[in-house]
Amino acid sequence: MKIFKILLCYVFACGLTFSAQAEEINISLDKNVITEADTVNLTISYSGNSDENPDLSALQNDFQIVSNMASKRMNYINGNFSQIKSWTIGLKPLKQGKITIKPIKIGSVSSNYADIEVKEVTDVAFVPDSQENSNSPYFQIEQSISPTKPYIQQQSIVWVTLYDSLGLQDGSLSISDDTLKNWSIAPISSKPKVTSEFINGKKMNVVKYAFAAFPLKSGKINSPQFIFDGAYIKDVGFNFPKFNDPFMAFGIDFQNSFGQKVPVRMKTKIQPIDVAPVPEGFTGTWLPLSNLTIDAKWSPNTKFQTGEALTRNVTIQAFGLQEEMFPSLSFPNIEGFKQYPEKPEITSSILNGQIVTTAKYNIVYIPSKSGKFTFPAQEIEWFNINSKDFQKTVIPAEAISISVNPNIPDKIENALVESQIEHAIKEDHEVENKPLSDSRPINILTEFMSYKVYVLLAIALLFFLFLLSKLFTPKHAGKDYRSAVISSIRKKNYAEARKNLILWATTKFNNPHIQNLNDIAEVVQNADFRVQLNALNQILYSDSPIELNTSEFLAIYKKIDKQNRKSSKNKEILPNLYN
Repeated sequence: MKIFKILLCYVFACGLTFSAQAEEINISLDKNVITEADTVNLTISYSGNSDENPDLSALQNDFQIVSNMASKRMNYINGNFSQIKSWTIGLKPLKQGKITIKPIKIGSVSSNYADIEVKEVTDVAFVPDSQENSNSPYFQIEQSISPTKPYIQQQSIVWVTLYDSLGLQDGSLSISDDTLKNWSIAPISSKPKVTSEFINGKKMNVVKYAFAAFPLKSGKINSPQFIFDGAYIKDVGFNFPKFNDPFMAFGIDFQNSFGQKVPVRMKTKIQPIDVAPVPEGFTGTWLPLSNLTIDAKWSPNTKFQTGEALTRNVTIQAFGLQEEMFPSLSFPNIEGFKQYPEKPEITSSILNGQIVTTAKYNIVYIPSKSGKFTFPAQEIEWFNINSKDFQKTVIPAEAISISVNPNIPDKIENALVESQIEHAIKEDHEVENKPLSDSRPINILTEFMSYKVYVLLAIALLFFLFLLSKLFTPKHAGKDYRSAVISSIRKKNYAEARKNLILWATTKFNNPHIQNLNDIAEVVQNADFRVQLNALNQILYSDSPIELNTSEFLAIYKKIDKQNRKSSKNKEILPNLYN
């Protein structure tokens, strides 16, 4: 009991000592100079008994609070208890220049003041260790643009160059929001060009990027602005990077994998650019290019006969044009032909620093009668940025002769129309002569039972067809294009069959240029299969009353697929390479 009283008195005395401690708040910053995009950590230390959180309202006008972490510890030193609470507040400045952080309050107790300088991000990075940052910078970014007076939507080239003497890490380029309002930007190369140079006595890693820039507005606008965001490692004794090491990006030296990571931020200087408008009086589709080429040809082994599918391949290449800027083109209707233009395949590539957009059109024509026909010339007008004048690239006129298909009567279209008219007249006649009411008595039960029997028969037929499909479908169905072709032909889904046949042939013969059934016939080189493909073409694209013999089609198709599979299996890639 005596020991308990002694401990109680001791704790009471300690409590009096603790309560007698004066409350105090101190604030400190981990950095005193930062750039406008950087963050700084503000530490608030409080010794006292209050359970309140610090009042951060003094920070709201100058900073954005991005993080807030709290901790607490108890100390007993020289017979005195003390309680220390800490808060670490992550701050991002909202303005530039010198900012004074006003006292932070907890209850009635106020902290000290703290000062920080926020530097503007420029083309020269702020480096705390550098005493000569303006004369011989460690990091700098530059850009140039050509031409400086482009037309609206004309491609310009922007070169962005980074200079690095310490070894940048985690570097990335971004485009300012203002730039995206006035420009469309696309990289010309996937990797920058890296070299090393001595500049003002310093060995510099020089990293050069190239971009295609298309002005979206005319008049005076600012040039594109690029922002670099990276870091370097401090206090580790840097060695100059090995510039011939392809594993190093931005001069990263992975020997320096420890130390303090210091952010490096830069942005390119902007300059006014005069963008010329579309010339007065021009009302067509504006295409400022260095060149435009057109190639039009028929698919190989095209049979110019009535009812046959004729595929015309038109390829257009525009030099200095982005893919999304490619105009929508249409092709004229030809009398005596049904026309079925397919959706164009549009791709882009880089050639000699220019973006080249290629559009491939496949237009299927079905001639309904024989004779001589002329496909008229078609022209595309564009503006030559080199000669500064308008030019026209022409698809020349072409005369073709359509012969009578021995398997399809001539003038089949007119015959079909007459047949449809006769059928419509017959239906109208039946309707006119149908009595308004049926004089026969109606047996409701009989009608219902008849309907029920039909429903049951339909269900039974569907179930039987389902069992047949399960029985005759190969085990590997759905796993390759072969089974997809077979399935779609059996279902008489001929549009799906055409797509699957192209996928099958593209994969089977390793030929990405196969785009239609005529191309497949050319690759397979089988007379019987060519007849089947022509029949499928006529069903898809003409009004001819042709039925596809699915059993015959599949028998020929499976035979061809089996032969090719055997030959590809037995073929050696590099025969006798090691013998």
